[in-house]
Amino acid sequence: MGSELEPDLQNWAERIKQLAVEHPLQIISWEATRRCNLCCVHCGSPSEDSNLIEELTTEEVVNAFDQIAADFDMDKFHHINITGGEPFVRSDLLVILEQLSRHSCYRNIDIQTNGIYVAEHPGILPDLKQLGVTGLGVSIDGLETTHNKFRRHPDGFRKAWQAAASAVQEGMVVTVSVVAHSQNIVEIPELFRMVQTEIHPRFFRIMTIDSIGRAELDREYLLSDEQIAQVIEFLKKQFMQNFETYADPSATMVELGCGGWLGCELEGTFRPYFFHCIAGLNNLGILHDGKLASCSNISREFVQGDLRQERIKDVWDNRYQKFRVFDWKKTGPCVDCSEWPYCHGGPMHKRKLDGELLECLYQRFYSVRRR
Repeated sequence: MGSELEPDLQNWAERIKQLAVEHPLQIISWEATRRCNLCCVHCGSPSEDSNLIEELTTEEVVNAFDQIAADFDMDKFHHINITGGEPFVRSDLLVILEQLSRHSCYRNIDIQTNGIYVAEHPGILPDLKQLGVTGLGVSIDGLETTHNKFRRHPDGFRKAWQAAASAVQEGMVVTVSVVAHSQNIVEIPELFRMVQTEIHPRFFRIMTIDSIGRAELDREYLLSDEQIAQVIEFLKKQFMQNFETYADPSATMVELGCGGWLGCELEGTFRPYFFHCIAGLNNLGILHDGKLASCSNISREFVQGDLRQERIKDVWDNRYQKFRVFDWKKTGPCVDCSEWPYCHGGPMHKRKLDGELLECLYQRFYSVRRR
């Protein structure tokens, strides 16, 4: 990393330490459901691993968000990120959003979707905007044949494309997300060209496939170290070519999702921010059954409480030490790694409760560069 970025990196590292100490509630990740209208190859939150009858009721969801609005300093709050499963299989989703919209702090909401429902019901988009939904994340995992095979739906690509394009036309902040895997990696440059020129989303986000959920079973989709490096080099090339346009809200920003830290030499050169897992720092997770954790891809071993039995603020204020005190993760390859002061062991979804590291993106990428 060039010397001109070093002050920014140090300031950012101090900010992470401050977040760990102060842990202001700024983001809520609500896993609306584990139910889904697809059965994707890679799903990190598959329904078959869940007790679906434990899903929060309409009243329980609304009461939880009312409680948060009453108990926390919402002047610091940023947004709600609604995930699944597929959020739109909840028949009460609009009812819940209408209740949340009573609070001015809940007027900045993102929904992550496979696009099927939105494409079939495009009239829902103006209603969503009226209720505070400002962003839509749509998954498009390769060109048409590849996406449909990966998503196990014969018309999934067309409907995802239609949903993303319609949301852009509606004035939403749209993210097109791609799970990079061994079967689609050669298609990513062409997919990006098509998405950038035809959909015009605000973000084109690549996430490297993780060996969690169903991807543990379909291991043929996992990336080699060389393919990881290929993804990073693509991102770096696009970032360097387009960075100056990112201030334009109509431009498409290219970024890597929460795969992990990639080292002081590279951070700041392939996405417009430095990475650190924010789970439990400023991001509270409400799982489909009311368990309190952070993002739904993190092992349920890290659940911190249950909103059906406890006050949410009490759990947030007094637990989450596994998320905010990092030294327990300093095991294996992290022990002697010079990047530790910045990454603190990487994203929580790549850790086991005993500290074992499932994967380090930095180590994998640099193993290729050292050859």
